Amino acid sequence: MNKRFFLRGALALVVSSLAMVQGAFAAPTATVPLQVSPERATTMAVWEPAQVRGVVLFSSGHGSWPERYDGVLTAWRDAGFAVVAPLHVDSVKYPEREKFSMQQGFGERLADMKAASAYVAKRWPGAPVAAGGHSYGTLISLALGGAMADMAPLRDPSVVAVVGYSSPGRIPGLVTPTTYASVAVPVLIVTGDQDLVPGFVTDAKDHLYPVETAPAGGKVALVLAGGSHNLIGGEPGALYERARDVGTAFLQAELLRDAAATKTLAAEDAETERWVRR
Repeated sequence: MNKRFFLRGALALVVSSLAMVQGAFAAPTATVPLQVSPERATTMAVWEPAQVRGVVLFSSGHGSWPERYDGVLTAWRDAGFAVVAPLHVDSVKYPEREKFSMQQGFGERLADMKAASAYVAKRWPGAPVAAGGHSYGTLISLALGGAMADMAPLRDPSVVAVVGYSSPGRIPGLVTPTTYASVAVPVLIVTGDQDLVPGFVTDAKDHLYPVETAPAGGKVALVLAGGSHNLIGGEPGALYERARDVGTAFLQAELLRDAAATKTLAAEDAETERWVRR
């Protein structure tokens, strides 16, 4: 890893992730301390159902925080999935954010997710695990699924699927032609044809890059007409609900082998959405 790798993509990630809609957000089931390393601890939001059928390791967008995604994460909880989401050092809610550079923040994000994965293995042993995220968090989640192996061995062997809302796009110096060549699990990317970050992501099709360049087999993308980078934030409502429900169905299909959910993923509305399947 080097400074140029991060500097070229840093501002794009900040701008895109903080474009999320402002508003009131509900509380998770619990917020617990998470010891990331001997030198650092953070907190981790937990959405826990009465009966845990699977688990999602969730990574928020750059600058954001877990509770900002409560609508989607609550839906996953209601479907039987426990969701754990660490507060990353780049979050505007992190108390000592200014102490970490972008390069350091990337490594700390991975450390957060490793600690979260260890928490899950201890608390819900044997439960199937997926990784999920938004924007920068999608890149982190894809790394847990095997991406970026040409940079470092980042794969979390417990992760059996990845669901991402938008991706960082095809940012020079951050996402290369081989970034996703080592993805080893099924992937769903949900994006929109207006998913742009002015000055950085000028072609919404770039968000499909993980699906287009990962090894074929179980790689799926959904493009919603009118959907923006704020799609996961709840606007517009109908598109947000579709994105939320497709993500939930993907988790049910991949982690629980739910036949009804698999049918939901096969249904398409040719007028409002486009699917890419490899």
